[in-house]
Amino acid sequence: MTVEHLIGRSQGGYLRQIRELVDIRFPHYSNSEKRSLAEKIDALNTVTACQFCNSTTSRDVSDVSMYQLFENSAACEVTLIKEISTACDRILDKKRQSVRWKLESVRAAFNEHVLTRIENGSRA
Repeated sequence: MTVEHLIGRSQGGYLRQIRELVDIRFPHYSNSEKRSLAEKIDALNTVTACQFCNSTTSRDVSDVSMYQLFENSAACEVTLIKEISTACDRILDKKRQSVRWKLESVRAAFNEHVLTRIENGSRA
């Protein structure tokens, strides 16, 4: 398993970048509040994925960056979290659709070329 960033580094989605955004957006928060918020956002932005799925979607660019989410949200933590959560859910659905057809193609090729040989007692 790997860690998949739904919004990648080029769009401000790595923890270090999120920390910087939180620091700018919520300067009145204590360091522990900033750290906690950044970690919540990072948790929303990451999922586990197999190597195949992660590498298959690693070049995908989200239609929204973390920078934009911070810029466009109200200065309210609850609203920001909700908007990031919604955006990450949309991105994850898109990534799942992206790999679904690829996995189905791999399965079909396996069934056609490998499984039939196994079932027939032939060597692959």
